[in-house]
Amino acid sequence: MNEDTNKTIDVMDGGGSGMETDKAKNSGKTVRRLMKALRPQGGVLAVAFIFAIGGVLLNLWAPLIFADAINVIFEGVIPAVMGFGPVEINTGRLGEFVLLLIGVYALASIFQYYQEYIMASVGQKLTLSLRKRVSAKLAKVPLKFYDTHKKGEILSRVTNDIERLNEIIKDAIMRLFTSLLTITGAFIMMFRINWIIALIALGSIFLGLIIVVVVSMYSNVYFTARQKSLGIFNTRIEEYFSGQVEIKTFTLEKEVTAKTNAAIDQLYKDDKKAQFIMFVIMPIIRLVNQIGYVVIAGVGATFVITGRINIGQILSFFQYVQMAQEPFAEATFVLNSLQSAIASAERVFEIIDEEEDVPDAENTRKLRTPKGDIAFEDVQFGYGKELLMDGVSFEAKPGQKIAIVGPTGAGKTTLVNLLMRFYEISGGTIRVDGVDIKNFERDYLRSLFGMVLQDSWIYDGTISDNIAYGRHKASQSDVMRASRMARADYFVRTLPRGYDTEMNDETSSLSHGEKQLLCIARCIVANPTFLLLDEATSSVDTRTEVHIQQAMEQLMKGRTSFIIAHRLSTIKNADLILVMNQGDIVETGSHFELLEKGGMYSEIYNSQFAS
Repeated sequence: MNEDTNKTIDVMDGGGSGMETDKAKNSGKTVRRLMKALRPQGGVLAVAFIFAIGGVLLNLWAPLIFADAINVIFEGVIPAVMGFGPVEINTGRLGEFVLLLIGVYALASIFQYYQEYIMASVGQKLTLSLRKRVSAKLAKVPLKFYDTHKKGEILSRVTNDIERLNEIIKDAIMRLFTSLLTITGAFIMMFRINWIIALIALGSIFLGLIIVVVVSMYSNVYFTARQKSLGIFNTRIEEYFSGQVEIKTFTLEKEVTAKTNAAIDQLYKDDKKAQFIMFVIMPIIRLVNQIGYVVIAGVGATFVITGRINIGQILSFFQYVQMAQEPFAEATFVLNSLQSAIASAERVFEIIDEEEDVPDAENTRKLRTPKGDIAFEDVQFGYGKELLMDGVSFEAKPGQKIAIVGPTGAGKTTLVNLLMRFYEISGGTIRVDGVDIKNFERDYLRSLFGMVLQDSWIYDGTISDNIAYGRHKASQSDVMRASRMARADYFVRTLPRGYDTEMNDETSSLSHGEKQLLCIARCIVANPTFLLLDEATSSVDTRTEVHIQQAMEQLMKGRTSFIIAHRLSTIKNADLILVMNQGDIVETGSHFELLEKGGMYSEIYNSQFAS
């Protein structure tokens, strides 16, 4: 095997994360879809295949030219060897063959260059198209898609699987085609030279191929075990690094180290077996090939002596044997890589085939002047067949503060998600200023709302960029005014570059509360009609909570606001409190009205002060 074959082994060995299977569920369907995706580049692909065919034919021609050159030398030397006369080599004719051979190899190299260049372009355009389709799809899928798929799995499909497909398209497909073409051509040429030694060569090559197939069957078992051990090892390492505080707190260093070392040892054992079975192939194949060479050389020498073939033909025959042996071994590994690529393509197509949000109505409406009235009328909703909400009804008047409270899993966040049409209701109606929200475009409907979540989200960019995220045309003065209203201006100015300070969600030195104030400033800049505050103060200390509450009070002035409350002391002045339990609204009223009822709200409120 040559360097390209070793490269293929590396792709097969390390191309995936080991977390998803490399076997497609429906290879035929996926291949047809890939061919359809490549159809716009059909003309370019045809040119690449023409270059590939030209390169293979030139390489197959080269040994014949080499044989003629050897025969010229042999004819000039043999008289002197036999004692019939001096050495008389026809240098002019020999020079012609040498120049022709150089030209053939040069032209074959040019063909190969353009073939690889075209295939690289085809692979990049295909991945560009798939990335655009996946990106567009991820913007159209409902929120439940993200609830039911792990982030790492989605990222793996968008990055690793598409990139693996790119590598295979630009490399493996053409290598498989040229390998099969070279094998066919090499055998035709060998049989033209002499069918007897051609059969000997064919037998040795097929014996090597059988060995490769058998070893590959065993290697799959070992590589599967190694990938499993690698997954366990990665999990242990992740736990080791991410849980350092807990590990040291409970003095579990020895136990964790022992488990990690056990995972390392198992990975070592499985990796050793996998690598051994992989690298044992080469010596075995080389041994079979060498035995084949010896037999061919012996039989060929006999045929040269008896005059059945000439010396140039037997030397060219050896070149054809080598040309057939390498592609045979390579084709086996390329086929494995193609299976892996088909599995990757299938996972990408699964995202592309995901169900999208229900299309917006054809004749959508917009509110001339949004007032801020919201009404739930007998709303029903369920994530599956069973309903979580069954007959939820209430009305929020313009400018009111509506607090939503209840135990974990009561349906508080779900209520807000339905209002934003992140999920489609199963029955009933939700109205904004008397208009069914299904009669609005989603983008328009969501533009009416500003949301501040429990987990603050900061993206890569300056503080100004983050605050203006909800309204990109906001001026710097708008950003600074919103920052002052959100009580964030004071700490922003203490930063080295102020509003031009670069931020990201992972490495920012800002506290959670400071990030939350920036999110509130972002909401102020957007100037929404409605506000949705989802437990925005549940993860901060009391002092920071005071600052955030002041900022939110400023934000909520004149706006209909929904507040999902964790600390009930923060919603005493709410105009209406909705108490939810198991998806239904079980109590409604003001803070004091609900305390007088002595129901669930009273129990929750008093439990916060119980000793």
